[in-house]
Amino acid sequence: MAKKRKKEKKEEEEYEFTPPEFDEKEFLEKEMRDTRTILFTVGYGAVYGAIAAAISIVDSSYVAVGLVLLLVGLFSLKYVYPIFKINVQEFAKKNWAGNIAWFFFTFLAIWVLLFNVPFSDHADPDIKDLTVWVHNNTTGNYTAIDWKQGPDGLTAWIPRDGGTLATLIRATANYTVNITAAVADNGELESVKIAIGVPSGYTNMTDQGESVYGREVSGVSLNPSTGLMFYIQATDEAGNYYVFYPTSPIPVAS
Repeated sequence: MAKKRKKEKKEEEEYEFTPPEFDEKEFLEKEMRDTRTILFTVGYGAVYGAIAAAISIVDSSYVAVGLVLLLVGLFSLKYVYPIFKINVQEFAKKNWAGNIAWFFFTFLAIWVLLFNVPFSDHADPDIKDLTVWVHNNTTGNYTAIDWKQGPDGLTAWIPRDGGTLATLIRATANYTVNITAAVADNGELESVKIAIGVPSGYTNMTDQGESVYGREVSGVSLNPSTGLMFYIQATDEAGNYYVFYPTSPIPVAS
């Protein structure tokens, strides 16, 4: 038995692994085919993405057409590849999965890129951080009234430093009201205007820096019976606009 074990051990020691022969030419040819296929797929996806973006830019309500183009492009890959002499017979499942992913993400990237600034602008301006600054010209005191969510969860006019809202503004020349709001847009703003009382007869608001726009109103021009109510309209260079107004006026004392 000892001799047999010794013989088996000797045979194991003499075994030598021989790796399969590496065909460098075949490997390079395969890599070139795969790279060419990926480049074609990326270009094909970019073309479909650009078409979808162009349709969406003409009318943003046609966004659904872009999704249809995405599906059409994906399903057409199988038939377009042979036209450009790409042999799909050599594709494994991972090749199909990879090329579908390349087309999908390229399509989305081009579509989203061209559908947004600086190529196009479809978003309305944003108006927020509304504050009414009340200046008592006699005492020199300032009072800030913010349009924000209160403890009850409802949005309302809330004096920043407390006080009775009904008596903070008076319809006299001794009071000046400065209405301010932060206005932003993903492109360039064309105008920010305000209308006092009714949504007509808009006048320009002044750029006060850091995207804040304001408009001063003398207390003598305010109507105690209706209170201080106003409408702010922001318009960007692409023609998108948004009108913001509080749902309740600020009381004005006589």
